[in-house]
Amino acid sequence: MSTQEQIPLFEGPAFCPLMPPRGSAAEQALNDLLARDLTQIDWLDSGNGWRLAAAVKELDYLGWEPISIRVKCNGRIRKIARYSLPAKAKQAAAAMRQKGIGHASE
Repeated sequence: MSTQEQIPLFEGPAFCPLMPPRGSAAEQALNDLLARDLTQIDWLDSGNGWRLAAAVKELDYLGWEPISIRVKCNGRIRKIARYSLPAKAKQAAAAMRQKGIGHASE
């Protein structure tokens, strides 16, 4: 049996991310990413400081699977990261809120 034939036989691991600590930069990043895509420029304009990449990495460690793509930004020579969350992460957050699990604010 080939690898392609075996893939449908096995389900991947369940998607169950953990909530970040209350009041952390990761919690703020999660709340922002649930509402919209986010760049460092957005993060700075919101007064959240320079540590967006660290907050997003913490969300990755917690299982949220953030997505990062490089985008051209006006006035900049180099591309910057734009972060987003996959649909399954947004659905998981909504389900957690509905069940009262976690504490990401709306």
